[in-house]
Amino acid sequence: MRLTARARLLPGILGLTGLVAAWWVLSVCLPPGFVPGPLSVAVRFIQLAPTVLWVHALVSVGRMGAAVALALLTGVPAGIALGRVRSLDRLFSPVAYVLYPVPKIALLPVVMLLFGLGNLSKAVVVYLVLFFQVLLSSRDGAREIPSPYILSLRSLGANRWQTLRYGIWPALLPGLLSSLRVGTGTALAVLFFAETFGTSLGLGWFVMECWMRMSYVDMFAGIMCLGLVGLGLFLGIDLLQRTLCRWQRKV
Repeated sequence: MRLTARARLLPGILGLTGLVAAWWVLSVCLPPGFVPGPLSVAVRFIQLAPTVLWVHALVSVGRMGAAVALALLTGVPAGIALGRVRSLDRLFSPVAYVLYPVPKIALLPVVMLLFGLGNLSKAVVVYLVLFFQVLLSSRDGAREIPSPYILSLRSLGANRWQTLRYGIWPALLPGLLSSLRVGTGTALAVLFFAETFGTSLGLGWFVMECWMRMSYVDMFAGIMCLGLVGLGLFLGIDLLQRTLCRWQRKV
């Protein structure tokens, strides 16, 4: 039996209510001014959203979106190639295993030297975070497809493109979206740090600038905006999964 819209939304509403309540208790227990209350932050957010916050949010979303698109365009084909061609996998997987654990934020000085201080360097750092997530999840998904499935498609006359479209792509898509969801949280944290260097735009810069001015209400409004950006990205990935992986809903 399908749940009604109210039944689906109620747990999320209760969870957010609990978060706001914990925030309010923290603001009451700590010394005044350390943690502003949720009501004052919400009012300030509404005041700043149409004037300042939307500009910084748009810049951060643009950097994040460019990194995600580039990671998918490069990581998915490379991952499929590694998953289906054993010689390529033996050659390049050790390289990925060495580079993947390296904190990508440690490469920020090198990236800035190569790509400058503008938007490109911020997007490249986030791209490096997401690329290896996408690469390895695509490789694992393509490699774990049982060989009889591929042989069945080819015996029915499927060419390489049809095998990719109807065999490999549906098999790796759920894992790819799950890894993208996990990587998005890490990528947002890296973007926040990267936006504190060599720029005056972005939610990371806005939050740190408010912190240095000791404007804690504005700072929390920026953090709230950053959380909403992350929420929007997660909901977008969930929508993609419901749209592209409809067979999972039936199962």
